[in-house]
Amino acid sequence: MSQQFRLSDEDFNYIYNKVPRLNVDLIVHAKEGGIVLIKRAIEPYIGSFHLPGGTVYKNETIVEASIRVAKNETGFDVEFVKQLGFMDFPNEKRGDIFVHTVSIVIEVKEIGGELKKDNNAKEIGIFTTLPENGVPKHFAFLREHNILN
Repeated sequence: MSQQFRLSDEDFNYIYNKVPRLNVDLIVHAKEGGIVLIKRAIEPYIGSFHLPGGTVYKNETIVEASIRVAKNETGFDVEFVKQLGFMDFPNEKRGDIFVHTVSIVIEVKEIGGELKKDNNAKEIGIFTTLPENGVPKHFAFLREHNILN
């Protein structure tokens, strides 16, 4: 796997104010059935349910990023299933700037670990139907692919 790093807010704003950010958003199938959704504690979409996701790091494959992000955001160890498509967020507000995020949607399945939220989440859960108040593009993608309704 790639070296673990996190950009400072200053570096993040400088870089992603100029170029798109590559992201993975994950459909994490839990062993017990359903998928993992997280209620955001941070912007953008604070207070909304969303798919676990995060930035792909330099020298990291999409599969490696998916496994890392799943572990960090959900506590689950996962196995790659397939790529389902992409979502495009060309004008996403992040603090004082607007960024363009391109997110590859990856389907993974839980193979171990324990469900737990990270510091960016208000709540985390396993859902078999869509809850109220979700990120519109995420929920539209789930409906479009007949994953949750």
